[in-house]
Amino acid sequence: MSKPLKNLHHLQNGSILEVKSKFDAEFRRFSLDKAELSRYEEFCRLIEKFHNIGEVPFSLCYTDPIHGDLLPINNDENFARAVQSARPMLRLLIQRKGDSREELNGFGAPGASRKKRFLGQYLLPVGVRTARPALSISLPEDFRQVSSIIDVDVVPDTCRRVRLVKHGSDKPLGFYIRDGTSVRVTPHGLDRLPGIFISRLVPGGLAEGTGLLAVNDEVLEVNGIEVSGKTLDQVTDMMVANSSNLIITIRPANQCSVGTLPRRGSFGRSSQMSHGSHNSNPSVVSDDDRLDEDEIRDHTAGFEGLDETPPRSTHDGVITL
Repeated sequence: MSKPLKNLHHLQNGSILEVKSKFDAEFRRFSLDKAELSRYEEFCRLIEKFHNIGEVPFSLCYTDPIHGDLLPINNDENFARAVQSARPMLRLLIQRKGDSREELNGFGAPGASRKKRFLGQYLLPVGVRTARPALSISLPEDFRQVSSIIDVDVVPDTCRRVRLVKHGSDKPLGFYIRDGTSVRVTPHGLDRLPGIFISRLVPGGLAEGTGLLAVNDEVLEVNGIEVSGKTLDQVTDMMVANSSNLIITIRPANQCSVGTLPRRGSFGRSSQMSHGSHNSNPSVVSDDDRLDEDEIRDHTAGFEGLDETPPRSTHDGVITL
């Protein structure tokens, strides 16, 4: 097979990445094997070779083919994302350090702190001045997605499905779980069922940093598997096994954070959650249903010996990965 036909065969199979790069007024078009593109530093050395800019400090950006945004490439994660999203080619913009629009506006440029006004040196007394450390404002050097809310059209309004992504870091998920008792509304009335709850968030951990999880949130599913009927150790093992890409469906303890007002068309929505989750969170679609909900709420307040706040259990499971 000739070389042009071989290259065409690789392009059709998607193993060759076409790259179009721009540096100042210079354009380059070349092809690379995706199997050899694994590290950001190696790709930078190839760019230096093609454009002959070994002595010039530069920054890399690529154009998002879907939204047209100009996104930076500065680590292995977003470089892999750029290669994956290249359709049909990867469009690169190579800029000298300090020439980008953000750096020209004062972000990340050395000496970008605002100069003192000349008259201010004489109008302000010397004793009033206080030494303040200069804030270092720069472009994000190592950013990546750590969490997201997914399936908002599938999960009921009173629940939330959260994805936690660790990106291979050794940092733990940063939350503790415990077993407790959940009060749910069933066709036969109020029922108390065993459940799994978040008991504590580790300060500075991944879960606390997302702002999507809170203490006393009930865990309903782990990566699409219902936790109803499972022990605390079983749920802990499920979370450990899926710690790199954990998807948990929760019922927040603070319903104000998810919005209790009904949305139009919520009556016909379907859910993949358990039957008990549907019964515990009925959709509110009319004024009559809202009145019925008030009656149930009053009945709960008068039910003796029934506490909607799950009692704290002495048997806790910690997620440390």
